Amino acid sequence: MRERGWGLFAVLLLHVPTATLLRVWRVFAQRLDGGRVQQAFNLRRFVRFQGSLPNSALPRFYVIVMPFTLHFLLPCLALLKGRADLVLLSNGARQWERDLLIKRFPDLPMFVLRTVPWASIEHGHVINLLLENHRGNFGIIDHDCYVFDGAIFDQLKPAADECLLSLFGEESRSVEFTFPLTFLLFFNAEPLRLLMRRFGIGAQLYREIPPSARSAMAQIGLGERTFWKSYHNFRDTLHVLLGVALAQGQQIKFLSSQEDLPAMHVGGTSIGSHHAKSLPALYIHLRFLELLNDPVLNRRYAHLTAPLRASADALAHCDRQDPAWNALPVVDTLMLRLRERLSAREQ
Repeated sequence: MRERGWGLFAVLLLHVPTATLLRVWRVFAQRLDGGRVQQAFNLRRFVRFQGSLPNSALPRFYVIVMPFTLHFLLPCLALLKGRADLVLLSNGARQWERDLLIKRFPDLPMFVLRTVPWASIEHGHVINLLLENHRGNFGIIDHDCYVFDGAIFDQLKPAADECLLSLFGEESRSVEFTFPLTFLLFFNAEPLRLLMRRFGIGAQLYREIPPSARSAMAQIGLGERTFWKSYHNFRDTLHVLLGVALAQGQQIKFLSSQEDLPAMHVGGTSIGSHHAKSLPALYIHLRFLELLNDPVLNRRYAHLTAPLRASADALAHCDRQDPAWNALPVVDTLMLRLRERLSAREQ
């Protein structure tokens, strides 16, 4: 907060207490949202909602709408329209944000997940809701993932032994394996649903491997202290479920493209409170706001980056020794590609 220009008293008396209270509340609220709230208020409603969705020849993709992310989401949706059967899942988004989406994309169905106020359901528990109850295969795509190669959507036909198709992957430093990243996934849902029921596991992150899954995880080299992500001390979203699936003979397929950058992903845009965002993260927020130049978003989201008002302000405060600023050329490339594609779609 000091780096971005707030005074010491404002930081100590306002921003730190607010950020601390939000953090404590969200940790408590997520435990309720992923369990009792999910079962009581979302499960049956989602089943009914899904039954009302029209059939489409396009692959169905769910896009989770997080609060304070519309400046990232709107370009994402603009690129996807006509390529996928899109369904929005509001996960803690404010009423005005939902209203704006309905106005801008009136033909996109939206399901509002019930949550504890000022909180969102953990990503893995949202995937659980979909895997346990969705009829047929489906995909998920992050609100800050931008697909430039439409040929990606022609490959979404998993074989019987392929439980998951993924566009992004990362090589593990712990075992010889490339694991999928959750930015754009397409699920062969039925095999995963059966494994969830058989082993009593889900897509959520796990601090410890559930006893029912330990033997299967060990078969693929993932013991109690071995993780696909060596920089984590927990099993991230989907890792336990996919580990068990691999041990049971299922496969993960990575999608291909003729383009060097078929898609680009920002990441971290909905994690944590804006109080603790780094200057490079705020710079990216401001670049997206400037890309859209939307008066409503500029006004509603001004507090996210305050007292900064423009990306140039963030650059003026930056420490060029911080390696995070090495991503500036990548951000410039993304902005250029988005501006070109969005302009072409408007014509």
